[in-house]
Amino acid sequence: MAAGRGLRLQSLAKEIPKCLIEIGKKTLLERSLDNLAESGIKEAVIMTGFKDKSVRKKIGKNYKGIKIIYIKNKEYQKTGSMSLFMAKNLIKGDILLLECDLLYEKRAINILLESGRKNVILAAGFLDSGDDVYIRVDKNNKLIDLGKDISKKEKAIGALVGISKFSKSFLKRYCEFAENDYSKGRKKRHYEEVVLDASGQGEPVFVEMRGDLNWIEIDNEKDFKRAKKEIYPRIKNYEKN
Repeated sequence: MAAGRGLRLQSLAKEIPKCLIEIGKKTLLERSLDNLAESGIKEAVIMTGFKDKSVRKKIGKNYKGIKIIYIKNKEYQKTGSMSLFMAKNLIKGDILLLECDLLYEKRAINILLESGRKNVILAAGFLDSGDDVYIRVDKNNKLIDLGKDISKKEKAIGALVGISKFSKSFLKRYCEFAENDYSKGRKKRHYEEVVLDASGQGEPVFVEMRGDLNWIEIDNEKDFKRAKKEIYPRIKNYEKN
């Protein structure tokens, strides 16, 4: 999902979508596609919005053996992060869902691919950025709650990374919930809120927790500086070893 403008990153991304912000001379989107390519993924659907043409020009129609399909969310300023619903007619099977503003270790992809669960979201240690989406699970690691407003961090096992794996059948249920929200004018809901709703109505969603994962979501300048000075060097060192 790469439709967002990144309003909190205006000094860094005034003329580009935040997926094209560079860390170590490579954009965040390219880094995610690199990780997908290394894991054997052959097709990716990129949901664009702000500066759609910039993304298409940068990535092209094929990236390291991955066939790239684009869908433009023309209502990206009005729809929160629910672009997934708009890609429903292109989804033919199970998917990996990735947010575009992430910097993370490449093993994050394989953690989900190798999971025995059909529907699973990745959680990791708290970023303590003030923007964490906290996750709560039951004794079987089934998702029971998520959100930024969970009152006590102690109740949460970790923070939502923004990388998930969903089955085709779960996505059908997800789209039913998203369509209901749209029909009622609730277009600003985030995709993870709809995932939580859908997980309580049929196929459950489980959580893979990796407290030692090096990762960061880049929402503002403070995150960007932390990514460059702290997280990126850790990832380079970890993956070199």
